[in-house]
Amino acid sequence: MTIKSMSDQINQSNKRLRSDWPGWPYLIIGLAVLLRVIHILNSRSNPTFWAPAVDPGWYDQTAQNIVLGQWGPFPLFRAPLYTTLLAAVYAVFGHDLVVARLLNVLFQGVAIWAVWRIGRAYFTSAVGIVAALLLAVNGTTIYFAGELVSSSAEMMVAALGLWATLRLTRDPGLTSVTVCGLIWGFAAITRPNFLFVYPVVIAAIVLLARIKPLFSRRTAVSVGVWLISAFIPILPITAANYFYGGEVVMIATQGGVNFWIGNNPESTGILSILPGYGNTWTMGDAESEAEREMGRPLKSGELSNYYYAKGWNFLKAHPGPAIRFMIRKTALFFNRFEISNNKHITHFAGLSPWLPFLIHLNFGILIPLGLLGFWIACRSQPAIRIIAGLLLCYAASVVLFFITARFRMPVVPWLVFPAAIGLVWIAGIFRKRPTRSDLDPLFILIPGIVIAYLNIWNLTEAPIGWARYMEGNAFLRLNQLDSAKVCFFDSIRDSNAVARSQLNLGVIAQRLGNNTEALYWYQEALKADSHNADIWNNLGTIQEASGDTLKALASYQKARALRPSAPDPRHNLAGIHFRLGNSAFKQRQDSLALRHFQECIALEPSAPVFHNLALVYAELGDMSRALASVERALQFDPYFVQSEKLRARLLLEMKATLKAEPVPLTRD
Repeated sequence: MTIKSMSDQINQSNKRLRSDWPGWPYLIIGLAVLLRVIHILNSRSNPTFWAPAVDPGWYDQTAQNIVLGQWGPFPLFRAPLYTTLLAAVYAVFGHDLVVARLLNVLFQGVAIWAVWRIGRAYFTSAVGIVAALLLAVNGTTIYFAGELVSSSAEMMVAALGLWATLRLTRDPGLTSVTVCGLIWGFAAITRPNFLFVYPVVIAAIVLLARIKPLFSRRTAVSVGVWLISAFIPILPITAANYFYGGEVVMIATQGGVNFWIGNNPESTGILSILPGYGNTWTMGDAESEAEREMGRPLKSGELSNYYYAKGWNFLKAHPGPAIRFMIRKTALFFNRFEISNNKHITHFAGLSPWLPFLIHLNFGILIPLGLLGFWIACRSQPAIRIIAGLLLCYAASVVLFFITARFRMPVVPWLVFPAAIGLVWIAGIFRKRPTRSDLDPLFILIPGIVIAYLNIWNLTEAPIGWARYMEGNAFLRLNQLDSAKVCFFDSIRDSNAVARSQLNLGVIAQRLGNNTEALYWYQEALKADSHNADIWNNLGTIQEASGDTLKALASYQKARALRPSAPDPRHNLAGIHFRLGNSAFKQRQDSLALRHFQECIALEPSAPVFHNLALVYAELGDMSRALASVERALQFDPYFVQSEKLRARLLLEMKATLKAEPVPLTRD
């Protein structure tokens, strides 16, 4: 079949669909909003809706901090546009978690509108309608509308960026170039991966924007204006990172750790696992690991660069595994399987009973149909070539790191176009009596299906116990202890969640004042996982409460050895040294008290511990060290009254002990 006959089939479908009806965009956007609002309302029954954790918790807390005027810390950890917009919602409506999610509905509504406009303007009206509908009923996009993450904003800027880029093929004027640059600049401060598509946009300006000759002065001006415009939203972030954080960081510092997660000897390409810490790692763990290797604390930008270098060194030293990693991650990027990251997608999508079915309309449908659409339109449609370039460059930016469902969501507003072209063509071809040659392009669906459904790695959804564990944690934060217990007992059935569930059952018992039950659960948890610092730390609190100080000390030390960066073991270990020091001082065991106070200072220096250390030195007769210690106490708290009085007393005693010695008279 020729390109012309293919186009004829699409145009016939265009007529039969009555695509010129002006109500299509309103109908489609209305349907999209309805589906998303229903899912958000259904999700309110789940505790994780009201107690966001992990990445949603980070976005939520960061937005609240911005409302309070607490920007940063700088350099920024993540791109700031979504949190800034979320903060604006909180500033107007208060900390309303329903309205916060409705912001995502707005973002996705704009994306669907842009998709319809693009399809109508650069393909056919039928393609615009079908593409918008594919995005509207895409179950994964509906799911992420209910999550406090930046995915919806990313889809919006991806759709607007495509619209602005394609507009240059018809209006290459500087106004259009400026608007295009600004949109892509805002895209970069939504998710820095969009920087990878900049070469495609520049190529579109040079090759497709009807500027003749290609490398003329006008072309150079257009590219220059686009670059300046693209960096207008970025440079203020870079400047803030430098002036307030002291480092040259273009947008954010998250990339280095993510790069190492995706490129290390333990990497799976899909799980957020930090070597040595599993999937429960924190940035504190990443920092302490780097500091141990470098022998000094690292700033945020240095930390990111350190992990980038570590990842690249691994790839260069192990080219075979590196190639296999990249092939695997590329295959997973285009696979139908939705890889959960923060939350169990299948379980939480099930809060709306119809949503798991609609999730199948994501990559499992878009990839085969999209491949067909690319085949049909690639030689006749410049717009489809731009979409292909954007998609491949963005995919490469994700494959370099690791794959999760939400990391690939920005390509969905691009992928719906070739998929829509494929669907419209199929509808057209089967409305007549097709010949065998007419059906030849359908064979393109076969490799598309293979790509989308290939599962040689036996991927399966995470056990449901993880989802119940997350729900239990949410109930725990909401102080709904009975509901939390039910969730944790359910999650114990999952072998991977046993230790953490038992740990939290101990936490609940401890909150209820039942230390005996708490001790039982902590001991059971240690049987399941003896390398969990949180279990050892909590066991220490029970032992200390029961008066077994030495066992508590040993438990805190074990917890700190397992996770040096964890704040709770450090705080509890410092506290027990402080109390042991006080006890030894009261019993006149000054040397023992001195050792405990020094241990406490090494862990968590404070005014009270320096004050008590000064008392010990005074008892030992070392007045100069006593005075130095009390001065340190006042540095921590200039208004610490006890230390002010002690300093005055020490100065008087030191003055009283001074004895005048005669100076011998010398003669020349």
